[in-house]
Amino acid sequence: MTRTSGLVFLLLAAQIPASQTLTSTGKEFIVVFPENIAYYHPSSPENKIWITALHDGTVITISPPPAEGSPQNLIAGETKSFTMTQELGKHNYLNSTPFEVFSISDKTINITSSKDVVVQAISIKKRSVQSALVIPADKLSMKYFLPPVPEIEGTTDQGVLVVNVTERGPFRLIIINPSKDTVKVAIKGGDEISGVIQSGKVAQIWVTNTSTPQFVEADKPVAVFFSHPCATRYDCTCGLLHAMLPPAKNRTMKFPVPPVLAEQASILLSDQQFRGYESFKSYSAVVQSAGTAILYQPSLLLTLIPEEEFGSCFVVPFIENKKNFLIIMVHKEHKDGIHIGKVPLNNADWQELKGTDYVSTNLSTSFPNTFVWHNSSTMAVYFVGNENNTWFGNPAPVVSVTPGKEAHSVLNSYRFLDRLIHILMGAL
Repeated sequence: MTRTSGLVFLLLAAQIPASQTLTSTGKEFIVVFPENIAYYHPSSPENKIWITALHDGTVITISPPPAEGSPQNLIAGETKSFTMTQELGKHNYLNSTPFEVFSISDKTINITSSKDVVVQAISIKKRSVQSALVIPADKLSMKYFLPPVPEIEGTTDQGVLVVNVTERGPFRLIIINPSKDTVKVAIKGGDEISGVIQSGKVAQIWVTNTSTPQFVEADKPVAVFFSHPCATRYDCTCGLLHAMLPPAKNRTMKFPVPPVLAEQASILLSDQQFRGYESFKSYSAVVQSAGTAILYQPSLLLTLIPEEEFGSCFVVPFIENKKNFLIIMVHKEHKDGIHIGKVPLNNADWQELKGTDYVSTNLSTSFPNTFVWHNSSTMAVYFVGNENNTWFGNPAPVVSVTPGKEAHSVLNSYRFLDRLIHILMGAL
């Protein structure tokens, strides 16, 4: 990161209220890396955590310590990656009915920060690549709806699960307890399954494949992920599928679907009344749910962003040696005002989202730690990547949800910064 880009991010961060509940920023996080492909596969995974600081003098502590050491000091706008060896590994099922067993692990990673940061995670093993946004502990929930299990040829299409063959095994829920106390957790909606998770630990439990609406309910906030270590893909390969579940909503919301990912995709929907699939419709690029809405492709589970949770500023990571993209969806009347770093987004190839007032564009990126912002409106931004014609990605972390005066102040800060740079350069 250059000195100039650091100054830009510092000026941007200065405009961001610390109390925004819909942002991805926080001071405490807990991270897990799920089994990628199979625990017995001879290759070792490359598991990394990215941490982006929003303020100077940010002190990061990671436990257990990564190879890079802990604590670490970051400046505003700096993103640093850390290599981790913790991985959940095999899901132990004992001799009981598969859907009645909690598999408990202490292979969690705790991150604490002196000031607000954004945390993302990536796992790479051979051709299997997945990334995930990590939600701060204070923004988690106590209720999550379970999506339906996608129909995957070679994994879920035979009707009989084989628990000792990874690619034929069931999908699993990964439930993390970030609390300092033990949490009581139950899977409800069918035959109730319950258990306890101690502080800082994680449970894995297999998911039943029924159309009955089901949900996770806990007596304290938890994080919940939907995952399969080695779902079948193209060319007789398999790879990790992994996505965070959004908290249950108390109202129905609309989820615009990115057109670039919609072809051959299905949308996994689940709320209090419905658990099932919805194929992408050529005449309507939006789905509705009061719970979970996840886009599924053979290599991708992408948690969709509802209209009510659009943001005005995002951090987009960059993975070396992969094809990196960002997808932007915005109201068709607000295409102007979008910036990639300091540079306004001009001459983008916009695509209409049928049945909505939104348009979408996807841009390849070649710069690390890009931030994307709008000076007068909100939008949805996704980070996606491509590896050997398979997708991976996640919703881009939200740094700010408030445009308007705040964004105009940021824009003025850029103009001031440009003048300041010219003055300083002239003095050298």
